[in-house]
Amino acid sequence: MPENAEIARLQAENAALRRRVAEQDEDLDRLERLLQTTIDHVDSVIYLRDETGIFTHINNTYEQLTHLSREAVLGRRDSDVFPQEVYEAFRVADREVVEKLTTFTQEELLPQEDGLHFFRSYKFPVLDAAGRLIAQGGISTDLTQQRRAEERLRATKSILQAIVENAPLAILATDASNKYVLVSHEAARQVGRTPTDVLGKRVPEVLPPGAAEAMQDTTAQVFRSGKTLVLEQTVPWEGSTKMFLTHMFPIRNDAGEIEAVGTVATDVTDMRRAESEHLRLQEEVIRAQRSALLELSTPIIPIADGVLAVPLIGAIDHERNQQIAGAVLERITATRAAAVILDLTGVREIEPEIVDALMQTVRAMRMLGAEAVLTGISPEVAKMLADLDAPLRQLTVRQTLQHGIGHALTRIRERKTGNRRAAAGGYGQ
Repeated sequence: MPENAEIARLQAENAALRRRVAEQDEDLDRLERLLQTTIDHVDSVIYLRDETGIFTHINNTYEQLTHLSREAVLGRRDSDVFPQEVYEAFRVADREVVEKLTTFTQEELLPQEDGLHFFRSYKFPVLDAAGRLIAQGGISTDLTQQRRAEERLRATKSILQAIVENAPLAILATDASNKYVLVSHEAARQVGRTPTDVLGKRVPEVLPPGAAEAMQDTTAQVFRSGKTLVLEQTVPWEGSTKMFLTHMFPIRNDAGEIEAVGTVATDVTDMRRAESEHLRLQEEVIRAQRSALLELSTPIIPIADGVLAVPLIGAIDHERNQQIAGAVLERITATRAAAVILDLTGVREIEPEIVDALMQTVRAMRMLGAEAVLTGISPEVAKMLADLDAPLRQLTVRQTLQHGIGHALTRIRERKTGNRRAAAGGYGQ
């Protein structure tokens, strides 16, 4: 009986031991699932190896980035998984961890389909209660996108810096307090300073009065509207004025808020002055050409002693009428002409106000002692003359230029004959 009792006791202890082992196995399995689930939900690459360097755990991110499955990695070493040049680079940190039992940080390169990827890796020892190495852990973060973004940012900054340093434009940016946050060399040069002297200063501390107020006003407009502003400004500048073609635009942060206003300004003072001078010279040339054409289109032909003929061709406007009047009156004075034939055969259209002005010219000719003879009048011009308030008796009208010349010559002969008779009569007395 005692023997059976001992057997029963041993069986009970054995059953209890099996239960504890089963419970420990369950706890171990639960901890294993907890560990694996936890590391699977981390974006970084996580892996564990035993003290001999054999992989015991990897997470989902490891599989995704390396394109290696758990089956291909677990139970193997780095040398079984990666090319020689890759795992030899890994071994540097691994030796540090094993030999010094300390965490080691290094950057590692891993070939991927889109090129080399950069990783920052933390290698660390896992120690037991006695401080002995039982495993090696590693956490690697893929910095490739960050590095590429940094490279793009550096390239963009380099391009921007080259533009700011070399562009023949005033490029600048000011914040809401009107402080300069970006200044190109040309912008600083225009105010006799260097970019370092200008950065951080407020607009009124840099620009002359008047120009500073104009700059702040337009900057405030962009801050209020949030829209690009393009304008040409004439601003006071050191006792004179300058003209700028200015493009101003909002600079927004990641939240879409306007944190500064950028300005690209071109000094167009010399160009606008040159354009103005060119326009003035062009207008002078046009006036000279017009005057020459008017002279050519208003020939004054001497027919005989004391008789001038003026054949008019084309349209007559106010300017041409003034030129005709001036030229004819000057010639009458110079030649003491007694008769001037204004031939309108080549004039088909004439404005009523020009007819009135022409009649004023006729009256001026009479005041200088010259008879005006109109020839070649069209029916339209004849009607306008008939509608004038001035009496028609002031006009001598003949049908054609030939008739007008005949009339003028007859009047000249009559005048000369009358003068000889008057002289003879006076002599006889």
